[in-house]
Amino acid sequence: MLSSHVRVGVALFLVLAALGHGSTARADPPPATDGQAAPQPTKRSGVALMLGLGQWALGGGNVAIQGNIGRFAFEYSHGQGVHLARLDFLRNQSEKDAGADVYETWTTGLGVGLLATKNLRLLVEFKANHYELEGGDRNSTLGYTTFTIGPGVFYDIHLWEGLFIQPSLRWWPTVHSTMPANATLARADGTQVRMTSHDSGIFPNVNIGWEL
Repeated sequence: MLSSHVRVGVALFLVLAALGHGSTARADPPPATDGQAAPQPTKRSGVALMLGLGQWALGGGNVAIQGNIGRFAFEYSHGQGVHLARLDFLRNQSEKDAGADVYETWTTGLGVGLLATKNLRLLVEFKANHYELEGGDRNSTLGYTTFTIGPGVFYDIHLWEGLFIQPSLRWWPTVHSTMPANATLARADGTQVRMTSHDSGIFPNVNIGWEL
């Protein structure tokens, strides 16, 4: 069953997509009359609303907006409720050692860069990512925020009218973490494990979007 923030994200996407489709339809020029060339359809704005499919797969949600001004490209995104422990390889070694359940409760930030081609975006992204952990002993918890800066490559594949999918590849190395240097979590047997800050590293994703 979809969580509430995922349902809200889907509803927002559908509403804005419908509004964008309606405004495009109203902007369509009238058909050509005898002896006149058919006018060209109105060009779309280049601004798009997107949802992240990878975050859905991990029980969370992500909404993003992207656009460009000439060759200058930008993106803003916000996600929440991602359950990283659903896929064991997403946990770092200290999280595995502690038997930790790991949630990325929210992530937010922006990317700026270049529109290399009509569909290819090259961005540098600045993100803040908040994590909440429970050890094997569920009374043992830890929360902290990391800040990342790294490149991303995005490619729009257009499907129908304004609808497109966007495979992406990102690298978000951590440049700062609020985790205390001596942070620990307890295993189920009560023994303590020294924790290391989570690092997003290199990861792929796919967005689905609608260009307004």
